[in-house]
Amino acid sequence: MSKGMPRILPRAQHPISRSLLTPNTLKVLYRLHHAGFLAYLVGGAVRDLLLGRRPKDFDVGTNARPQQVRQLFRNARIVGRRFRIARVQFPNEVVEVSTFRRNPVEEDPNEEEPADPLAPEAADEDAYGTPEEDAFRRDFTVNGLFYNIADFTVIDYVGGLQDLERRLIRSIGPAAERFVEDPVRMLRAVEYSVRLGFALEGQTAAAIREQYREIRRASPARLAYELTESLKSGHAAGIFHQLWEFGLLPEILPFFLSYEADQLRLLFRLLAAADLLASRRKLSEEALLALVLWPHLDRSLREAANGERPLGALEGELKQRVGELAQLLAFSHFRGHLIRYGFLYLARLYREPRSPRKAVRILRHEAFPVALDLLALQAVDEPEAARTLARWQEMQRRLEAGQPPLVVAQASGSRRRRSRGRRVQA
Repeated sequence: MSKGMPRILPRAQHPISRSLLTPNTLKVLYRLHHAGFLAYLVGGAVRDLLLGRRPKDFDVGTNARPQQVRQLFRNARIVGRRFRIARVQFPNEVVEVSTFRRNPVEEDPNEEEPADPLAPEAADEDAYGTPEEDAFRRDFTVNGLFYNIADFTVIDYVGGLQDLERRLIRSIGPAAERFVEDPVRMLRAVEYSVRLGFALEGQTAAAIREQYREIRRASPARLAYELTESLKSGHAAGIFHQLWEFGLLPEILPFFLSYEADQLRLLFRLLAAADLLASRRKLSEEALLALVLWPHLDRSLREAANGERPLGALEGELKQRVGELAQLLAFSHFRGHLIRYGFLYLARLYREPRSPRKAVRILRHEAFPVALDLLALQAVDEPEAARTLARWQEMQRRLEAGQPPLVVAQASGSRRRRSRGRRVQA
């Protein structure tokens, strides 16, 4: 793959229409264009639109500097420490505007510190580049396509159109070098392959098999972000299966090496349940992250649910397991708290609450939504879990309607009235 003249598709030869872009994205593109700057739709949005898919977000590339974008949009703020981008904020959407750059920059999902809009640029002029240089510093060919709002053409410097036609995920540049440069690209290659139903190009797949141990160099925060995005994708079972086959998963979460065959089967069954539910409801990130621990905890959870194991003993085991996961993925104490108590309350949901007051305490606990999501995952193929889920959903509905979550039996009420009568007579 060499640099040269791009392949350009005129409007009549591709399916992208302005009607497929959000009004906010069009507003950003046209304001940049009318101000005399290049304004391209970039990255995964172009790929998805060419495939007839709905993009989850829209990113814009331009030759305008971040400060110039900030001057064009009052509702923009500049973020990033190493390379600044402008985020144009609308009530229901954020459009990211990046200046074309020539060198790959390792992305950090937590790198969102707002910068003083009057501060000097974080990157010097040498970091900025042309559209062609920007295309070649991206990860995969199918993500290196541009849509030019000036003439509605699709611009391809990297062979992405051909790979879309061939349904291939191919690294831009030598795959082994690009994966050493940023190991997280290996996770993304697998995710794109499974989510799009594309094959991994031979050299790209071979490089992952050779370089998979490099994933240890990625920061825990970035690994947590990528794994969470995969868990939410609706293709978690396929993605995690491929991550396991390539050896990436045990490098990220070493405790997977201790999983036996039946525990791995349970994991992939739960991931398949999460994929099924993803089309019906949004599961909490804490419940999804909890899935990777579930095979370790399944026996203890079932014993606690049946009353064969004290909840205190379960809590001790949860503290150890969740603490290990928190250390590997560097998530917050509060997220760990929600995962731990989500599991603990999952076991409690199988036990009938002893009073309306106890039921209210469970329903109002901050980890109850996580526990309910975990129960919903079990309910996909376990009838008892489905009945338990329906019972707690009804209690939740009654509480939200201002009614007692539990209907107190009449006999119990009669005993209380007789008791009050005896006290009056005494």
